[in-house]
Amino acid sequence: MVPWGIVAGVAMVSAGSSQAQAVAMSLFVFAGSAQIAVLPLLILKAPLWVMYATVLVVNLRYVIYSAVLAPHFRQLSRSWRVLLSYITVDGVFALFAGRFRPGDGKRHKRWFFLGGSLLMWAGWQVSSWVGIFAGALIPKSWSLEFASTLGLVALLIPLLYDRAVTWGAIAAGGVALATAGLPLNLGLLAAIVAGTAVGLAVSRFERSETSEKPEG
Repeated sequence: MVPWGIVAGVAMVSAGSSQAQAVAMSLFVFAGSAQIAVLPLLILKAPLWVMYATVLVVNLRYVIYSAVLAPHFRQLSRSWRVLLSYITVDGVFALFAGRFRPGDGKRHKRWFFLGGSLLMWAGWQVSSWVGIFAGALIPKSWSLEFASTLGLVALLIPLLYDRAVTWGAIAAGGVALATAGLPLNLGLLAAIVAGTAVGLAVSRFERSETSEKPEG
């Protein structure tokens, strides 16, 4: 998270944002992948619809997250749910989903989620502010961009838990490599669409195979 946050801070300033604007983006957006995806588009003065589409597609995973979290938190007040939705991050979601089940009767779920998410939020803010205010002092030889990519790979690998997810990831990676030269980050959108389509197709194929197997 730390190198990823620093890279995001440097990228925001490099894209032409003032330090105050970059800090505000870090606070109000709080979505590293969406920030990194849209910043090159800002530099290229891409059409707004391309930026909106990019952010929407990159953040579609939060629809899945919310569906998984809803049974755990639907009884909470609106203010609690707004707070938890704002600080939701991939790593804490993965930990939470692996630890708790709906209806398990554990009352401290909200505090587990809140504590982990606040820690990630604070770490992200501090690391991105380092990139915003001191990014020019960081040697390029440190290759923080590569370190942040490794961090995302580390997050991805534990999620490859079944055939549909694995084939979706392979398809998305292949399309991303094949379309890396497309302008306006359109290769990223194509990769996400391809990965989602392949994952859904494999999942439906597996379900149809299961339903066709004779009982006993």
